[in-house]
Amino acid sequence: MVEMLPTAILLVLAVSVVAKDNATCDGPCGLRFRQNPQGSVRIVGGKDAALGAWPWMVSLQVFTSHNNRRYHACGGTLLNSHWLLTAAHCFGSKKKVYDWRLIFGAREIVYGSDKPVKPPQQERYVEKIIIHEKYVPSLEYNDIALLKITPPVPCGQFIGPGCLPQFRAGPPRVSQACWVAGWGFLRENAYRTSPTLQEARVNLIDLDLCNSTQWYNGRIRSTNVCAGYPEGKIDTCQQ
Repeated sequence: MVEMLPTAILLVLAVSVVAKDNATCDGPCGLRFRQNPQGSVRIVGGKDAALGAWPWMVSLQVFTSHNNRRYHACGGTLLNSHWLLTAAHCFGSKKKVYDWRLIFGAREIVYGSDKPVKPPQQERYVEKIIIHEKYVPSLEYNDIALLKITPPVPCGQFIGPGCLPQFRAGPPRVSQACWVAGWGFLRENAYRTSPTLQEARVNLIDLDLCNSTQWYNGRIRSTNVCAGYPEGKIDTCQQ
C-alpha cells in the first residue's frame, strides 16, 4: 500500500553536506550532518537513521498538563527559526497551542517523557497553529499546516531547515525516488511508534495507477503525491 503525501512535505534530496552553526536558520536549506552509527538495523522496510541525517525533522508531541508528560504524535519539517510544516490531520481535537511541545535535533525520543531534553536536542512551544483553510479531514484534501515556534529555535549541526520542492514546472516526475523519514509505526496496527528516527527510500508512483480501481479508486487528487512500491512493505502507511 502506498501513502498519499502533501507535495510540500515530500523532500527530494540530491546531496549530503555538513551543516554549520547558524543561529538564525537563514542559510542554505537541506544541509545534513551525518554520523553513521555502528550496526544500523533495517526495520520493516526502513532503517534507523543516522544522527544528523535529517536535521529538519521535528517531533510534535502532545503535552499532558496533569502529569507533565510528552507523547510523540506527528513529525514535521523545520522551515526556519520561526516556522515548521506538518500535516493538518495531526491535530484533531488538539488544536490549542498549549497542547503541544516541539522537539528539535532528536534521533531518539522517549514516549511519555517528563524529563527535559538533553543537548543537542531543543524543546520549544507552539505560538500559533495555521491549518489550511480548505482542509477536508474526511477526504484528506489540503492536509497541511504551519506551526509558529516560540521562542525561535537556533540551527546547528543537528538542527537545520529543510527545502521545499520547486514545483513551477509541475509535480515531480514518476522516475524520481524520494526519502520518507519519521518516528512512525514499525508494523501494521502497532500500539506505539518507533523511538528511533526511521528512514526509507521510496519511488514516486503514477497518479493514474494510484487512482485505478485496484488501488485508491479515484480518491487521489493532482495535489497529492503517491510514493512507495506496488507490493507495499516500504512506505509510511499503516494500512
